[in-house]
Amino acid sequence: MLQGWVKETYSDDDYEELSNYYVPEFASFMTKDVTRYNMPINKPCSLHFSETDITDFTLNSLHLWRAPFDLVLFAIEMKFEKVEFNAMTRAVYVLRNCSRYNALQTDFIQTALQPIIGIYNSLTHSNLKPDGNLCQLIEPGNKFKLFQAISLAEPLGDDNIDYLLYDAGTLAKHTPNSLGMNSEDYYKSIMSEHCISVFNGWKGLALLDTYTMLSIDTPDWVIENWKKDYFGMIYIYQLFRKVFLYNVNLRYRKRSVDVEILEQQLDQFEQDYSFGSISYNFLPDIINGALEKSLATPQDNEQLYHMISKEMEKRGQQAEEKTNKFLTFLTCLTIFSAIFDLSSLIIESFVFPDTRLGFRVISTSLLLGVAIVYLIVILKYRKKK
Repeated sequence: MLQGWVKETYSDDDYEELSNYYVPEFASFMTKDVTRYNMPINKPCSLHFSETDITDFTLNSLHLWRAPFDLVLFAIEMKFEKVEFNAMTRAVYVLRNCSRYNALQTDFIQTALQPIIGIYNSLTHSNLKPDGNLCQLIEPGNKFKLFQAISLAEPLGDDNIDYLLYDAGTLAKHTPNSLGMNSEDYYKSIMSEHCISVFNGWKGLALLDTYTMLSIDTPDWVIENWKKDYFGMIYIYQLFRKVFLYNVNLRYRKRSVDVEILEQQLDQFEQDYSFGSISYNFLPDIINGALEKSLATPQDNEQLYHMISKEMEKRGQQAEEKTNKFLTFLTCLTIFSAIFDLSSLIIESFVFPDTRLGFRVISTSLLLGVAIVYLIVILKYRKKK
């Protein structure tokens, strides 16, 4: 199944080095709990929108992560060089929207997605074809998530850099100093809630489906660090949490798995893979928090615990009903026993011409008396309600 994939290994020294920057629990998760595989490709690829409208890029490699709870994440690494901004965003928009694939993406599917489809079919015992519904590869959603690091060759003059960042994050066509079809209020709310601005050299924008880092004339080694840490560790960690919570929510609602098993998995997830902080440095925690917010993971968590609370309440009511039924049964046995004993005592204390008939009369009278008292109590209770 993993033919052509290269397993990435981490030594104890690698773990110790990583633990100098990240908390040990997070470093252990990324180096020991998650197994990573890579497949080098390094193949030029093109999108031919017309005979003269062509966008070139390079398919660098494929990445695969096997995470706890039998979750598998994958990534397709691409590189655009010396490409006009709008040509790049249009190409990425076309490539990530796998619900609308056509002949334009044939080369991309065969080169980048065919190995992923093979892994998917092996793991799920499916028979997904390259011309089939490739949205099955994505959970949740119908588009690939996008992590992009964009380095401008030079400043854009008097153009608004924030508008460019916004258009990159939303994969919209950029017009200098223009928001296009979006309102100023919506733009301001997005930038105020989701923009990451720490240093003068770059800005980030964390949205639900995209995470964008925009910089000017950034060295390749910095981009490589962003890819290794911000994407390869922090983004993958948050995506793992998102997919896990999505799966548990879905299975909890559908009752496709025993609820107790799901609750055990959730307890393990919260204990082993929910970190209040992931790093000793401030910037990784800022990015981690922004990604968590953009992927709406807290809302998924809140919804799941709300359903669990409802389930526990339902179980409590069911247990209470069973207890009440059992107590009613015991009460009835006690009453019948008391009626039998009292009837026998009366028969022994008084002389009856026919002992059997007397016993029946006395026991029936006592039983009717108990029934009348019971009905009176029930009627009074209902009137109070």
